[in-house]
Amino acid sequence: MSVASLQNENNPYPCVVIVSSEFPPGPGGIGTHAFEMSRQLHRLGWRVRVLSMQDYASDEEIKQFNDAQPYPIVRLPSQCGALRGVSRRLRLLKEQFQQLRPHVAMATGGPMVWLTALATRRAPIPYLAVGHGTEFGVRRGLHARLLRWGFERAEAVVCVSEFTKKQMLAMGIRSRRVQVIPNGADGGRFRVLKPEQRLQARRELGIGEQTPLLLTVGSVTERKGQEVVIRSLPELLKQIPQAHYAMIGLPVRQTELTRIAQELGVADRVHFLGRQDNEAVVRFMNACDVFVMTSVKTREGDCEGYGIAAVEAALCGKPAIVSAGSGLAEAIVDGVTGVAVPENCPQETAWAIARLLQDHALRQQFGQAALERARREQQWEQRALEYDRLLRSLLPDARIRLAPEQAVTTSG
Repeated sequence: MSVASLQNENNPYPCVVIVSSEFPPGPGGIGTHAFEMSRQLHRLGWRVRVLSMQDYASDEEIKQFNDAQPYPIVRLPSQCGALRGVSRRLRLLKEQFQQLRPHVAMATGGPMVWLTALATRRAPIPYLAVGHGTEFGVRRGLHARLLRWGFERAEAVVCVSEFTKKQMLAMGIRSRRVQVIPNGADGGRFRVLKPEQRLQARRELGIGEQTPLLLTVGSVTERKGQEVVIRSLPELLKQIPQAHYAMIGLPVRQTELTRIAQELGVADRVHFLGRQDNEAVVRFMNACDVFVMTSVKTREGDCEGYGIAAVEAALCGKPAIVSAGSGLAEAIVDGVTGVAVPENCPQETAWAIARLLQDHALRQQFGQAALERARREQQWEQRALEYDRLLRSLLPDARIRLAPEQAVTTSG
């Protein structure tokens, strides 16, 4: 696709540029959200271009991924010194907006919101800002002031949970228009597999068909709370002696958490699987008995704005145990599709896990309810319709606010 303007007065399909702080094939919830919005809006008739950093993957992997997408992706410079990196990204954003002249933009990931605000300051391009929660932990300093300015300048703001909206308001941001649209999951990718595929994942871990298995998917970091689960294992193993715990994701804290597991005497029950491909993630989600994501608020204020992985597990028929008082709690229905436990409480976490592992009927009931809810209302296709309506309401041209088929009809 050429860099010529994406606008065309005779084309009823609107144009959107999605500016993100991360994008696949590397991991990350913000990147998953940006990818799904790109994919779904393209499916709904939008002409899409993505401007994003792409980290935690090789250049070859990134090129193969980008070439496979039906819309262009412009890779923004990664971190290369704070001031220099910001300057390079801002310059490229300005160039792209001037060349493409899209009807609307979507900025997602804290720094991309205020960079988009700067890049569109002299261009009549309305933009939607997406708040994920993690960006609202910083309350002071230049970065906080830039965030407030970027979100308040946006034509509209989407928060991915009511928790995230509260975090944004607590930061002092008062947007002219705020809407909560929860994240979703890919029902085509995450699905219930056949028993032999479940067994394949268990064989990779060296455990049997009946061995109780817990799983967390997400980078192994302080915020994702894998440490809480590891610290819960001594209490859990008193009740469920054969339990094992597996983690999929960038092993940022593997060395530290391995030491903790050794000190607690549970190292032989802990498995760090690192990054896995898409199908392996689905296999392990099917193989586990309970999905666990006990995220915590970090010392820097970083927090979990939602829980995409919990919904992905639900699409595999698995109940989830998550941290209460965070966006994760909105990904489940407490006592129906999963259990919310107090944040950073290994003992309560152990008790909740033991309850589900000991009661097969209850575990199956929760898993089935989670699956039905996820299929009914928590898929990206459903969430994208809400984004589609909101983005169209921001378009300056009344005719192009219509769905494509309506626009074609009215033009005839």
